[in-house]
Amino acid sequence: PQSPLPNPVEKLFARFQLLSACFVAFAHGSNDVGNAIAPLAAIVYIDRTGSVPVDGITIPIWILILGGAGIVGGLAVWGKKVIATIGENIIFLQPSSGFCAELATATTILIASRLGLPVSTSHALVGGVVGIGLVQDIKSIKFKTLQGIAAAWLITIPVSAVLSAAIFSIARILLF
Repeated sequence: PQSPLPNPVEKLFARFQLLSACFVAFAHGSNDVGNAIAPLAAIVYIDRTGSVPVDGITIPIWILILGGAGIVGGLAVWGKKVIATIGENIIFLQPSSGFCAELATATTILIASRLGLPVSTSHALVGGVVGIGLVQDIKSIKFKTLQGIAAAWLITIPVSAVLSAAIFSIARILLF
């Protein structure tokens, strides 16, 4: 049996959501590629000039391409679970609500990028989705999913710091 025709407004927003998803991808590139390649850009600058950068540096295009390729590769290999968590496991999203969450996310990320602030696209998108849930019905928000996301956010900084310190300590012993 065929399902009834979708709401015409939602059908229209499904098309708009393609645009808002592209807007988020653009914003993601404006911020997260910079976050990912900043250490490499500084190392390449120091290697080429022999000095530590004091002001902004010109980043070679190959580093930008490498960062973009890394983000695309990560999305292709591991992104499906994160997409499902944000897109399906916080609240039920329809094209209209997804469009609004993505538009808010992209705008937030682009403002942060313009101000030079490194921010997380994932954090912004989760906030956008939760905002939709608060307007629709707070009971529709799956708080257990949000608890897992918040726990992941809380452990990310200390785990990264410990791993970075350990890797650098080993590298110093082996290389210097």
